[in-house]
Amino acid sequence: MSKRPPIEIKITELLQAGNREAVSLIYDNYGAVLFGLCQRMLGSKEDAEEVFQEAMIKIWRYAKSYDPDKARLYTWMMNVTRNTCIDQIRKNDRRPQIQDIDTHVYNVDSAAQSQTPVDHIGLRKEIDKLRPEERKVLELAYFKGFTQGEIAKDLNIPLGTVKTRARKAINELKRFLAKDIGS
Repeated sequence: MSKRPPIEIKITELLQAGNREAVSLIYDNYGAVLFGLCQRMLGSKEDAEEVFQEAMIKIWRYAKSYDPDKARLYTWMMNVTRNTCIDQIRKNDRRPQIQDIDTHVYNVDSAAQSQTPVDHIGLRKEIDKLRPEERKVLELAYFKGFTQGEIAKDLNIPLGTVKTRARKAINELKRFLAKDIGS
C-alpha cells in the first residue's frame, strides 16, 4: 500500500479513539471533495447538503470498522459518501443527467481546490487513460450508482459486455496505479 499522508494517519487515530476533533479535520481537509461528490451525484445543493451530513455521520459511526491496511482513509470516506448518495438516489428513484467523468468528483470549485488535494491519489489521470467505453461504465456504476443491468439498458449493450468492460477498467486502473507506485 502506498504511503499515507500524515493528515490521514492523524484523522484515523482520532476517529478510532472516538475523538470528535477528527470530524473537524475531515471537514477541513476532505469536506469540499466529499460535498462535491454529493452535489455532482445528486444535482441539487439541498439534497447534497442533507446527504453530506448523513455521510459524515456514517463516517463517524463506522470509523472503528475502517481498516487502514485495506484502503486509504480518503478512499474509504469517498466510498461511504458515494454509497450514501446512491442510497438517496435509489430512495428517490431518480437519476441525474449523465455527464462526462470530468464533471464529477474531480472538479471542485477553485476555493475548495486550494484547501483540498482533490486528486491526491492520482485517480483522474488514470481514469483518463481508460478507453471511453470502459470509462463510461465506471462512471455509471461508481458515480451514478447504476446496477450492471441498468448500465446495459442505458447504453443499449449486452449485460456481459458491461461486466467485461467493468472488469477490464478495474484491472487497467490497478495496473496503472501499481505502475505509478513502483515509479
